[in-house]
Amino acid sequence: MNIQREISLFKEVYDDATYAPLLRWNLKFKTKEFDGMTPYISIKDICDYKYVVCAIPDEELIEKLHKGPLYEMNRRKVISEYKSIEEMVEDGWRLDT
Repeated sequence: MNIQREISLFKEVYDDATYAPLLRWNLKFKTKEFDGMTPYISIKDICDYKYVVCAIPDEELIEKLHKGPLYEMNRRKVISEYKSIEEMVEDGWRLDT
């Protein structure tokens, strides 16, 4: 895994700020509490350069994705919060590309 590449990919998403990105599960946070959910970062947090990983129920996500990219403005159930993209990537989060 190339950490610098992952950081660059996240920076592109933040700089473009056109959708709420879905993330791959970071195994240290994938617990029963988040069963049936998918991690994402809200579009508002992307626009505000905040690094807050949340979870959205899979059923709701599927319904929203039928309409196009995820434009989730609000935070749902917060999984973890970071001070920077680098900190988030170093902790194990990856974009679901």
